[in-house]
Formats: sequence, C-alpha cells, structure tokens
Amino acid sequence: MANIKLSHMNHWKTIPYRSIDNFREYYYEDRSNNVYFQDWDRILRYHKALGYDGIEVAPWDLNEILGLFGSIAAFRDYVAGHGLAVSGMFHGVERAHIAGCFEQNLAEGKAAVDMIAALGGETMGTCPGSDYYSAPGPLTEEGIQNTAKILNAIGEYAVDHGVKLGIHNEFFCAINKDNHRHLLEITDSRYVFYYLDTAQISIIGEDVVKFYDDYHERMCGFHLKDTADPKLPDAVRYGPNVEIQDDGHRWFWEPGEGVIDFESLWKLMKKHNFRGWVSVEDDGTPDLLASMALSSYYVHEKLKPIYW
Repeated sequence: MANIKLSHMNHWKTIPYRSIDNFREYYYEDRSNNVYFQDWDRILRYHKALGYDGIEVAPWDLNEILGLFGSIAAFRDYVAGHGLAVSGMFHGVERAHIAGCFEQNLAEGKAAVDMIAALGGETMGTCPGSDYYSAPGPLTEEGIQNTAKILNAIGEYAVDHGVKLGIHNEFFCAINKDNHRHLLEITDSRYVFYYLDTAQISIIGEDVVKFYDDYHERMCGFHLKDTADPKLPDAVRYGPNVEIQDDGHRWFWEPGEGVIDFESLWKLMKKHNFRGWVSVEDDGTPDLLASMALSSYYVHEKLKPIYW
C-alpha cells in the first residue's frame, strides 16, 4: 500500500450538474468547451484519469453538493463510485484571535468536522484567523494565545471524530512569519497538527524544506503548489486584498514551475516516513484541467520515484 495518497483541491467553484446526459446536445448550444466543466461526473473522471486518488472539497462546494446529491453521504458514495475518496476539506477560523468569537468559532469548527467525517475525509486544513491588514496585525501575545485556544478546542473535537485539524498558514494572514512557529509550538500536539502549504510557507519567508524537517512530527497533510515569489516583502504580504492582483500576477504555480525544491522535500518525507494525503492545489490557474495534468505529471515522474 502506498504511503502517499494524492488528492486535488477543488477550485472549479461552480459545478452546476451531477451528470450531463445530453452531452452532445449541450455542446451544440454554444460549441465551446463549457460543457466539459459543468458536471461532477466528468470532473471526477478527470481526477481518476490523471492519477489522483481523491478530491479535497472546499466550504463553498457544500451547498451546491447538497442541492445536487441530497446528502453528504450520497456525494461521498458518488465519489467512491468513481474510484476516488474525499481526502478532507479546507476550513477558516475567522477572528480566531478575538476571545469573544470563541463560541461561534467552536460551533462552526465542529460543524465542519462533522461534515468532513460524513464525507469520509481525514484532514481539515485550517487557516487560523483573519488577514493581517484586517486583523490588524501584528497580533498581541493574547491574540496568539486566543488563537491557540480555539484551535485546541476544535482539534480535540476533530480527533474524537477521526479527523486531524492541521494549521494551514497563508502568506497574507495575521498568523505570519513572526508568530506562526510560536502558534504551532503552543498548541496541543495531541489535537493540533500542521497542514503544510508549500507555496504559502515559502512566500512567508520560510525555507519549506527546513520547516518540514523541523516540524515533521506534526504534519498531517500538504497543499502542494509552487511559487516564483519566495520571501515576499512584508510591505506586500501585509497589504489589503493581496492574494488576487489586479495586474494578473500569480503567486502560485504548478509544482515544478516555480523555485521550490520539492525533490529535497520528498527525500525528507521518505526519511521521516510521512504517510497520508498530499493534495495538489492549482490555485489561480487560468486552465484548471491543464494544471491538474501538469501537476500530476510532475508528482508521478519526478517525486514518486523518490518516495511513494
């Protein structure tokens, strides 16, 4: 059995149909490629054809999924019918640094865990709070401690339900270069793990290979993507609405299209015997299917021979 299971983070945003049965008729309505990206049946077939073992869903998928399938269990079974599994779901804990938001965040976190468990997922990559500009940053020690407290509480509930909460740092968030290691170290290692987004951590200013080596025992999964902008200056990272640039500049690229040393990372994953989900995230691509294919090629041709 493989040590690594390869997933793909869903970024189609809107998939309006369960299955399109009149595929040819639909195509002739506008004679474009739109029909190829309108139903879950074909989207899941692309995952299977390109060598993925699973799909990671996002919170923005859930209402749409429930409307199309009637229940989370029905969607889980539909995915399984395509030879795939749901690896997990992303989750954000808004205003985690504010003590007064604890109960609301806990209720929302528990609901997300319940959803992931019903999907058969194993991981919940969790963004710990607001963006730096809005929080505003830098956080006080009290704010960091409040963040740790809510993550511990959701994480304990998650572990009890067979799910691992992994801190998922993002380069523009208030938990950033100066405090993200501190947050990880003050959370309870029994309940809070780490979900390593390779590009986000590189943009923050970390050496992703060293960071993994330092905290390998806490790792529960990965968002695998590349960047050509490591160690982005604070002045850029901490600005408003920085993730999406008006000029179209991309922070994120397919693995192998940026500067991250994935081969050294994979050698460490072998050394530390990592087992679990690695979820490719083709975030910001203009052509998701092409990026899925490029990412899968790189993983299977360059990384799989090192460790799998």
